[in-house]
Amino acid sequence: MTTLRFYAVAFARFRWQIALLSGVAALVVGPWVIAAQSVVLVDLIDAPSRIQNSQPHSMVSGVASLEGRTIAVGPRGLIMLSEDSGRSWRQVSTPVSTDLVTVKFSGPNVVWAVGHDAVALKSIDGGDTWKRLLDGRAVLRLLRESAKGSDQLEAEIERTMGQSATADVWPAPLLDIRFAADGRTGFAVGGFGLILHTTDGGENWQAWKGKADNEQRYHLYALTGEDDAIFVAGEQGLVMRFDAQSQRFKRVTTPYNGSFFGIEQLGKKLVAFGLRGNAFVSEDAGLKWRKIETEVDANLVAAVAFDDTVLLVSQQGEVRRVDFKTARTSAYDQASGGEVYGAAMTQSHRLALARSSGVGVMAFSPQSN
Repeated sequence: MTTLRFYAVAFARFRWQIALLSGVAALVVGPWVIAAQSVVLVDLIDAPSRIQNSQPHSMVSGVASLEGRTIAVGPRGLIMLSEDSGRSWRQVSTPVSTDLVTVKFSGPNVVWAVGHDAVALKSIDGGDTWKRLLDGRAVLRLLRESAKGSDQLEAEIERTMGQSATADVWPAPLLDIRFAADGRTGFAVGGFGLILHTTDGGENWQAWKGKADNEQRYHLYALTGEDDAIFVAGEQGLVMRFDAQSQRFKRVTTPYNGSFFGIEQLGKKLVAFGLRGNAFVSEDAGLKWRKIETEVDANLVAAVAFDDTVLLVSQQGEVRRVDFKTARTSAYDQASGGEVYGAAMTQSHRLALARSSGVGVMAFSPQSN
């Protein structure tokens, strides 16, 4: 499986299927099934995750932390939980075996994980147990329902479905999710410009096809913001702000035409970052932007608040401290252990890293900055 959110590639999906041949489980690739007397196919959406003996050294693609709990997600439905700021980890069961990309807290005990096959999982006990509330089958139904009466939208959906290896599953991942303080109003975004909206805590969703200044259907990678100022970032320098009056995401002008893989509202500062070390900051809700001279060539994968500063983290493990007065960065630390795909600061000043070699942790002193 492929496509972490910072690789701007088509979201081709190699679908695993479990073939139960005469009572013996075997994994087969793609749509091909070995002829057998009795074959039952179970989609990854329906196949619970399996315990991975190699964890916590299994690749993880996303990490989040809140109030003493840190959660990491990765391929094949992997979710790991730490209750000691990343010193030790345990894998928990999940209802899917599809690749998970991003994990987000929406409250002290409410956690969301999203990923391939447009899957969204929710936990209401801090990550111990998970329920699937959304998947690519449901998303396809939502999109087709929202497109009724529009020949253009219907044709667009069918063209996109031509890239799916499974006829009833939307072929793009969800890449980020965000909820308001009430825990009920939220958005999820993903490949091919997908935007979904809920007002009941994720029990029901609406497809927001045509409610964004993104006619090109650029991939949408990240969400951030306060309840009255929600931003989404994506390919080709795309940043949009939600306009509550028109119920639409409206484009914000940025000085960059490369991909933004992340966007974070850090106090009054809105930081967008992405391809080849490019990062920008706005202090007026996206009206004006300043380029941050990062001195980094690698992709930026995270912006993390740390005491009175912000740390930018690159795919190569570089940790850079931002000086917003000069709009420059300085070297702060260097992570080891493979490529980095995400980062989160834990309660005890430890930076948890989602890496190709598993979860990593860097201990910082609050006096060292």
